[in-house]
Amino acid sequence: MTAVPPPAGPRPAVSMPAFAPLYGVGTESTALRWLTVEYRTDPEVIAGLLPAPLEPSGDPLVAIWVAEFLGAGFHLPDGTVERRPPYFQGGVSVRCRRGDETGAYPLTFFIEGLNHGTLGRELFGLPKKQAREVALTEDASGVRGRIVTAGGIEVIDVHARPADDPAGPPGPADPIPSWFGAHFTLKLIPSAEGDGYDVSRLVRVPFRSGDAADGWRGTGRVTLRPSAADPLHLLACRDVVAARFGRVRLDVGFGTYLDHVTEIPTFGVPTWS
Repeated sequence: MTAVPPPAGPRPAVSMPAFAPLYGVGTESTALRWLTVEYRTDPEVIAGLLPAPLEPSGDPLVAIWVAEFLGAGFHLPDGTVERRPPYFQGGVSVRCRRGDETGAYPLTFFIEGLNHGTLGRELFGLPKKQAREVALTEDASGVRGRIVTAGGIEVIDVHARPADDPAGPPGPADPIPSWFGAHFTLKLIPSAEGDGYDVSRLVRVPFRSGDAADGWRGTGRVTLRPSAADPLHLLACRDVVAARFGRVRLDVGFGTYLDHVTEIPTFGVPTWS
């Protein structure tokens, strides 16, 4: 048997395991079918979710999004591009601010497909979890997005339909909210000694969207079902602000480390229910 020598010269960072890395570290670029439903919840709920120094933005917005990733490519510094087959992903983020900058604090992302979520979680701190099903379906009445957890609970069910007289500027609607441009995530790596964290940092991850097409603006309805592991029902829907659906391109760049975080609000518990 002939041994495979390692590449010559310096190499970019790679993931665990060291002998046979699961993925290389790179930025992401992908085409999407994307649905967002924005709504307002109780201000005190959002205030209780945010780790300092993040603060409420003044408008207690929640965004539920469900998307089909159409051939995501991860671009490594050495020029290598790692491509993934199409898969579905969804999530929930709340509007926040850090100083003078408004952004999104992601509570949880759900993703179908083996290992599709590891890079974003381990590198950037994006809160990705495996789901039994993430679905985005279109019919004559509009679009439906639903998320079923690994434990079999349908925690999210959103229905959106285009407005008869859509508000907003003319042209294709960008389905990704403008306040998603900065995602403030928590990168958490527990200590191997079982007490506390080796890394507990706030990270600013840039999201850039463009090339919106085939989109519409409208409204929708939101159903959140209780789950001990994913208590999204705590963010009760008080007022649906808007729904947007369409095709778009998303680029996710490398993150920037910001603050050390010591007080971490946690609501869900590690369980299948």
